[in-house]
Amino acid sequence: MISLLICALTTLLFLTTRKVYLTWPSPLLNPVLICIAIISALLLILGGNYDNYFQASMPIDWLLEPAVVALAYPLYQQFTYIKPVFALLTFCAFAGISLSTLIAFILCVLLNADDVLTSTMMALSVTTPITLLITESLGGLPSIAAAMVILIGVFGGVFGVYSLSLFNVTQPQARGIALGVSCHAIGTAAAMEHHPLAGAFASAAMILSAIISAFWVPVLFTILNHLTS
Repeated sequence: MISLLICALTTLLFLTTRKVYLTWPSPLLNPVLICIAIISALLLILGGNYDNYFQASMPIDWLLEPAVVALAYPLYQQFTYIKPVFALLTFCAFAGISLSTLIAFILCVLLNADDVLTSTMMALSVTTPITLLITESLGGLPSIAAAMVILIGVFGGVFGVYSLSLFNVTQPQARGIALGVSCHAIGTAAAMEHHPLAGAFASAAMILSAIISAFWVPVLFTILNHLTS
């Protein structure tokens, strides 16, 4: 009963914040960002335990994976546009993953991060389930990696489209690829709201990034470690 109540209130909160966002579209009113802030504040004020909240809202968590799979629908709808540039899209995903891993590694080296933290930072440009698997295989801390991935996704969902506009990236295909590779599911959702074509390319980029990351990031991390040892 308590679980149903928590799920209902959480869903109502999201629908309310989404309606506010659609009425006054602003990056600071992103529904995911506002929901995280409100729920965190309530748990702190009421002295609630996050583990208890997570267990109570588990039915919502179960829907996350089907929701990610559902992102394939706009990919199917726009596949005629994606097929001619599929090879280029794959290259863009590969380049994005490689650059994000390389930059994270360089920053860790410059800041003298220990081996565990460095391993944790290697696979952040991919959706959470893949991040957890890669991070664990590299000997990092999955909990920190998951938190960072969520923060990156929220940042991309809030500021991604506006940042791309600032740099005069206007094509929906380019915006979709950038958001899909860098900001995974939350970025893809933002791209979908921005433009159907952007959502399709973001979905494709996110899926390709997940596949590439699983095979390429551990290899690249080994190479970088070898070069700096």
